[in-house]
Amino acid sequence: MRSTLLYTIAAVHCATAVTVLRRTPWVSTPTRPRTSQTQHRVARVQMSESTMAPATDLDNAFAPGYMAKGEDWSYAKNSERKDRPLTNEQLKVLTAKSDAEGFKQLLSQYLQIFAAAAVISKGVALGGAAGLVLQVLGSFVMGFGMVTMGHCAQHECIHNTAFATKQYNSIVSWLVSLPRLTNPVWERMLHKDHHTYTNDPARDPELLAGSPHNAMPGDFQSYVTKILRIGGGKFGLGVWSSRLAVLIFGAQGKIVGYSGFDPVPDTKAAFVRNDIANSCRLQLAFYAAVVAAIAATNSWAALARYWALPMLLGEPCHAFFHIADHLNCEHDHKNGRGNTRTTGAPAFVRFNLWNMNYHAEHHLYPSIPFHKLPAAAKALNGHFDRSCPSALAMHRQLLSRWIPHFRSRAQLGVEKVEAEWVPCSPDCK
Repeated sequence: MRSTLLYTIAAVHCATAVTVLRRTPWVSTPTRPRTSQTQHRVARVQMSESTMAPATDLDNAFAPGYMAKGEDWSYAKNSERKDRPLTNEQLKVLTAKSDAEGFKQLLSQYLQIFAAAAVISKGVALGGAAGLVLQVLGSFVMGFGMVTMGHCAQHECIHNTAFATKQYNSIVSWLVSLPRLTNPVWERMLHKDHHTYTNDPARDPELLAGSPHNAMPGDFQSYVTKILRIGGGKFGLGVWSSRLAVLIFGAQGKIVGYSGFDPVPDTKAAFVRNDIANSCRLQLAFYAAVVAAIAATNSWAALARYWALPMLLGEPCHAFFHIADHLNCEHDHKNGRGNTRTTGAPAFVRFNLWNMNYHAEHHLYPSIPFHKLPAAAKALNGHFDRSCPSALAMHRQLLSRWIPHFRSRAQLGVEKVEAEWVPCSPDCK
């Protein structure tokens, strides 16, 4: 019965992938500039990759705001930014994309998810305390993989940096978003402004009023809800009510922000309304087909075991690392050295995050693909004002210093403004 359900879902998955390829608005066959044999030889020596796309001039790729078509999502052209130290020669190497690297990462993460699902199944068959331990461990690993794929793989794809071939980014971004109930066409619209106005409270979509994302938690309770990603928001469901609202409103042509209930101004939404509406309708149709298959096979227990529980466990694991990206960083979108934080992480975490723990490097140069971020971090070593050796070190700072400081200021009637006080310590800043 479970295999019938999986085959049905897989068939619907493949059918929708074909539809996405036809409908996704930014799909187009990439045109690649001519590159000399010498340049190719140098690139092969430096990159050691089987597939790569030549880097483009970042000034020509400059793309501010919602609708710009380039891939350097920034507030100014590369040559005009004083906080970017890398040379054109370095950027030619670091911005080269690779289909091979993208598929290696994607398939490896799928392998992790399926292996974790097998561990869960083994635990169910085993029963008892040992079986329960296997189920819990498998659920954590599977959930962390699904959540990070839904966020980090989607993120790389909407930047068009996961793969050299643009169509692959379009298809994969939609497919990996399905388990997490997010929509990549909508996310791409808001994420462009997040890069253009990083950490600006008045213009960064992740910090605007009503957003549950990156605002500093004012007390321990808000910290817990921010990590658990449930509680708070509409109906006390946290991000889940927000995501469902985005899909439901989006399918009706009503474009909202990250809270799920804050309308995006029509002057901006008008440009992307049809694309988002079509994508959300297709996504809701997929979910309807899955629910129908589950109902027909009475597989509700399998849904809870292989999706609901892993997702509920995986979201806090992802949030534990993701919260460090911009929290208590400078609120100046023009200062790429101080508005984003890079955080150290173990290899398993870096793998699942698609190297997004190197977040300061990514924000400074959004066109650098995930597999080149470690090399970019070495080239930019010492350049950033905000860094932590680990997410745990950042959370220690948050709980012991940052939250108490802002709470005491609030008790004195002083408005919470993070940029007025940025604590530094030997291990985390």
